[in-house]
Amino acid sequence: MTPYIVEYVLAHLRLLEAVGRLGSFSAAAAELGVTQPNVSRQIGQIERVIGHPLFTRGHRGVVLTEAGRLLFDAATESTERIRNCLGEIAATAAGRRQIAVVTDYGFGATWLVERLSDFERICPDVEVQIVTTRNLSETASSDIRPDVSILFEQGPIREDDPVFQRKMLFQEEVYPVCGRTYLDHHGPFDSAEEIRKAQLLHLKGDGKLWLNWESWFRKVGSDRPQTLSGQLIVFRSFSHFPLLMQSACQNEGIALGWHPLIDTALETGQLVKLWPTPVKSENG
Repeated sequence: MTPYIVEYVLAHLRLLEAVGRLGSFSAAAAELGVTQPNVSRQIGQIERVIGHPLFTRGHRGVVLTEAGRLLFDAATESTERIRNCLGEIAATAAGRRQIAVVTDYGFGATWLVERLSDFERICPDVEVQIVTTRNLSETASSDIRPDVSILFEQGPIREDDPVFQRKMLFQEEVYPVCGRTYLDHHGPFDSAEEIRKAQLLHLKGDGKLWLNWESWFRKVGSDRPQTLSGQLIVFRSFSHFPLLMQSACQNEGIALGWHPLIDTALETGQLVKLWPTPVKSENG
């Protein structure tokens, strides 16, 4: 492809991005402050220059072709990168630096947010950007380049990793917990078998990545199936840890709680431990 074609397409990336995102020449024209015939004419000219149709025209708008999708993805990525760069330039010009922190949603909501004010008091000129994910690889396709990632991983953690500087912050320590009212109405729970018969609240996810009820019962020496089918009965399941903890605090059942994410709830009396010692793993 000739340099002329490349330069021509680069000059019209904003137009391609707007039409592809909005799916309409008219809507793109309104957003860009031009006329609909002008947008239609420019798109037609781009298609003639590169020799491929970019949009399929219809009565209710336009749809990207395969070639159009490739260009639209590139235009979207370029636009987002430019927007982020301008944000960084503006922040630097205003005397503020930025630090991007990628972390798990549960850790961010229950531990990190509580400590942000302390960090901001110590470093008032640093803007903290928090992005939540369950896996660092999920951010690879985005424009987020974390300065720090705090993520749950399978152990043992390699602190001599040649790519990342790693440090184990918290080893996995798990307790069964519930609200005081639930304990008063349904307890006591002095044995694993009594806990097994309760309404168990479950955190969804990879069974090997963190401890779940089945692995907890095995580690405390109670691996007898609860049903004839061998399946452990779970009363309610959640995809996010804060929702799991909210359900436990609302006296809806017993959940597995991770130190240090449950520490504040234990200190305030929202939750109580039902087991004297934590079950641990090499994860963290």
